[in-house]
Amino acid sequence: MQVSVTFRNIEPSEALKSYVNDRLKKFDRYLEGPTDAHVVLGQEKFRYLADVIIEANGRVIKGREENADMYAAIDLVMDKMDMQLRRHRDKLRDKGDRGRPAAAPSPAGETPVLSQIRRKRVEVPPLQLTDAVELLSHKGDNLLVFTDVASGALSVLYRRADGSYFLVEPMLG
Repeated sequence: MQVSVTFRNIEPSEALKSYVNDRLKKFDRYLEGPTDAHVVLGQEKFRYLADVIIEANGRVIKGREENADMYAAIDLVMDKMDMQLRRHRDKLRDKGDRGRPAAAPSPAGETPVLSQIRRKRVEVPPLQLTDAVELLSHKGDNLLVFTDVASGALSVLYRRADGSYFLVEPMLG
């Protein structure tokens, strides 16, 4: 990465240059090919400014931050650039995965089951069976998990395709 550091209205400092270079080295993992970075460090009245422009593969990424401390301004702009570069990398990765199948079938012809499982956290209210049937008939769902008030046990009420209800009372062991 080719880095140029410009100082405006402040004394040039080798410590600031090396600090900027160290922070910019971390971006090499996101960038491929020839990369140019131009950093402008300056002071206006009582605040310090840090501008960063990174050019890589025809893409220009810019960031600007200001703070009462120069090192804090550099840290803030580098965090902003890190977020932008990470977002760009993820976008490219997602774009590349679009044409490929989600997962290759295993040799036995089975698909990975765990990648197909969706999770949903639900509240388990204490209800009587009649209240559970009424609640399920008013909701658009086909499944209701509740605690049966009479027995204190966990119960699952399921509405079948024909409109009838199926009650599952698991035995916890």
